[in-house]
Amino acid sequence: MRNEKNFDEHLNSWKKHIQPKVRNPFMQNPHMYFEDSSFRDHIFLKNEEFQSYLRNDFQETFYETQYHPSLLRNRMLNELNHEAIPVILHEDDLNCMYHSIENRSPYLDHELMEYAYKIPQEYLMRDGMAKVILRDSMKGILNDKVRLDRHKKGFNASIHSLINFENKQVNEMLLDNSPIYEILRKDKIEKALKDKNPNNSFSKFLFYFLNSKIFIDQRS
Repeated sequence: MRNEKNFDEHLNSWKKHIQPKVRNPFMQNPHMYFEDSSFRDHIFLKNEEFQSYLRNDFQETFYETQYHPSLLRNRMLNELNHEAIPVILHEDDLNCMYHSIENRSPYLDHELMEYAYKIPQEYLMRDGMAKVILRDSMKGILNDKVRLDRHKKGFNASIHSLINFENKQVNEMLLDNSPIYEILRKDKIEKALKDKNPNNSFSKFLFYFLNSKIFIDQRS
C-alpha cells in the first residue's frame, strides 16, 4: 500500500526492473489500482477493436469472486480457481492424453498451495523481482541465468516467425471461402494480414484466427 514506509523503495525497484519490460499500456501505470481498484480493462486489451472484426455484436462481462480483502491475493485466487489454471490444466490434459501421457502438476499439491497462501505478501517480491521464494528455493539447483531472469516470457514464438503472410498461397488459404467468415469480417482479416509489424495483441489474434479457421474448415 502507498502508506507503507517502504513503498517508495518498492516503486523505484518496479520502475527500474519491471516497467521497461511491461507491454500492456495500462500496466505501465504503477498507480492504476490505487486510482481505481476495480479496473480490469487491461485484461481485455484492445477488446473494442477486436469486436469490430465480428459480424455480430458480442459482449463479455468480466467478473471475479471475492475471496480475500487483499487485491493481490484476490486476483491470484481468481486466476487459480477460474481464469488461468483450469484452462491450462484442461488443455494440458487434452494434449497429453492425445499421446497417452499422464500429465502431473507438482506445484498444485494442495499442502504446498495452502502453505504458499499463508506466506505474507510482502515476502512475495524483492527488489522488483517476482516469485523470490521460489527463486531462492532453486538456488544451487537451477542455473542463475534462468533463476534470476526478471523478464517474464512464455515459450511462444512470433507468428510471423512461423508463417510467411506475404506468401501468395498462404494468403489464398487464409482468405478462401470458409465458414469462419460467417463469424468474422473477411475485409478486416485481409487488412490485418498486410500489417508487417503487428503488436503483441494482434499477433495473438492472428494465431487464434489461424487455428480457428483450420479447425472449422476441417470440421465442415
